[in-house]
Amino acid sequence: MNVLDLEEFEVLEGYDSEEYYKFVVEAKEPPTFCTLCGSFIEECQQYKVHDKRVRTVADVDLRGKKVIIDIIQKRYKCPNCGDKFTEYFKSIARNDRVTQRLFKRMGEDSVKGKNTFKSIAEQHGVTDTTVKRAFWGHVDELYRNRVLIAPRVLGIDEVYLHEEGIKRKQPFAVFTDLESNEIIEFLAGNSKELVVEVIKSMKGYENIEIVAMDMNSGYRSAVNETIPNAYCVVDHFHVIQKANMYLNDIRAKIQAKLTTGEKKELFKVRGLITSNREDLDEEALFKLDTELEKYERLHTAYWIKEGLREVYKQSTKYDAYQQFFKWEQSIPKEAKEMKKVQRMINRIKPEVFAYFDGRITNAYTESFNNVIKRIVRLGVGYSYDVLRAKILFGTKATKVKKAKDMKWTRIFNELNHIDKGVIWTHPDSEYAENYSYRVNIDDLLQAIEEGEI
Repeated sequence: MNVLDLEEFEVLEGYDSEEYYKFVVEAKEPPTFCTLCGSFIEECQQYKVHDKRVRTVADVDLRGKKVIIDIIQKRYKCPNCGDKFTEYFKSIARNDRVTQRLFKRMGEDSVKGKNTFKSIAEQHGVTDTTVKRAFWGHVDELYRNRVLIAPRVLGIDEVYLHEEGIKRKQPFAVFTDLESNEIIEFLAGNSKELVVEVIKSMKGYENIEIVAMDMNSGYRSAVNETIPNAYCVVDHFHVIQKANMYLNDIRAKIQAKLTTGEKKELFKVRGLITSNREDLDEEALFKLDTELEKYERLHTAYWIKEGLREVYKQSTKYDAYQQFFKWEQSIPKEAKEMKKVQRMINRIKPEVFAYFDGRITNAYTESFNNVIKRIVRLGVGYSYDVLRAKILFGTKATKVKKAKDMKWTRIFNELNHIDKGVIWTHPDSEYAENYSYRVNIDDLLQAIEEGEI
């Protein structure tokens, strides 16, 4: 079979215009076997040419001009199967009108930064569909060669985003290395089964020592199932967030029964109610306290929330337990919403107070969630799959490290690729090198601010 690079074509003629270069080429060597039945012929023989057709493909631009190649592509008749087959060129992307090197270039460019399928298509004079195929071909290769390396301290969280055609926001699980502040994985869904699958896919997951998470019971169950010796920590941010959620519900219920003027005044302090009190200036505190004094139920719930925050200000676990006991005693029976927070904490008390053993926090995972929400608010319009690929592979925040695959690696070879066949190589071979992709959250935020996404 003919498997030629462009350098092995014979240039018959060519010309250039103000907009593009054009070349007409023809293969020098005939095929050695049929691409349909796979039968070989003797070296002294040749397949009989049935006809010739011109195939026009685009190539990588040259000196800023588009490049067009007219290939005189022959069809041959196979004496074994009787069918007519077209010679195959390794240099031309299969089922596309572009060269392999342009196909690869478009795939790499489409992953990077703010490049869109449309802008790349216009740049090279191809269709959006061709660029999409190049994008997914490149991304699939990156995923295929990627390996997840387990961290010592793992963070698990989720972010809720809108998906096209679905009314309610959908959860997306986020896995981070909390020691290096790097994103490991970002996937649609947050079920226990998904978390188990991701953890087990990490090389060295048995050595994970600490896992920080929110109060999702599925996360704890997944960790207990896969790495029972790991130390589970419920992040203090989520505990306070839960109290703030109930506090906001109380504010909304009170607000719904007020007059228009009263509603506006209470609505103005909605952000102050859930803020850390010590972060507010005198003017904000005066405004907040004035409104709280008008509504006893809201006033009581607010100070219960602040009392819970006092628990996390303690320097030792023992002091935190003591402060928590005082906080429990301070909650009146009529404060039903805050009683729910109390019961919730007591159900997972060991994980909640494990925070004080090492002050492990999931704050950087939350930072990534805010980054994702910011991208969505900017109206970029990426689908989840494209957004995930651009975040993992497409900015300067991505760090790439080589990692040896400990199992047999599936590799496509030139001949088998035609029939979707595969061969297997030993892990010590040159093909067995995989890559670990990590995304630094601080660098990702900077990349967004600089307009990379």
